[in-house]
Amino acid sequence: MVRTPQPTRRLFTPTGGLVEARLRASADPTCMLAIWLVGLEADDPRQAGEICIAELYGDRIGPGGSSVRTGIKAHGDPALHEDMADVALDLDATGWHTYSAAWTATETRIYVDDELVRTLDQGIGYPLQLMLDLFEFPASSDRDPAAYPKTGDVAAVRGYR
Repeated sequence: MVRTPQPTRRLFTPTGGLVEARLRASADPTCMLAIWLVGLEADDPRQAGEICIAELYGDRIGPGGSSVRTGIKAHGDPALHEDMADVALDLDATGWHTYSAAWTATETRIYVDDELVRTLDQGIGYPLQLMLDLFEFPASSDRDPAAYPKTGDVAAVRGYR
């Protein structure tokens, strides 16, 4: 319950630029570490598009190589089309790596360790908020307390407009 309403504060909501994060994901098959930019929807519910910088699923990473899921999710934005892809990388995502996106209203480029891995022919030109989260997809409702805590590490995050 909110007892004292607070005014909305939008401290970093770029409409284009570059965002990057140095991450280390867990190889736990029930986890996913993700970073993305998504529309606020506050002023217009159609401003819901997402730039998915990286989804790192624990069962798709390791010393033999890793897969990162990246792209654009349209959600409620009629000007966008879904364009997600799994990119195979010759790296172990359980180690430190930098995941980034540079975008304009018409193009999005995704990088891993400063190497271009995808170019998308669409972008988002309205204000976006940066999200970073660790998700759990438990195999069953019976959870072993010894399997916790679940982790995903963040060394640094920065953005430029």
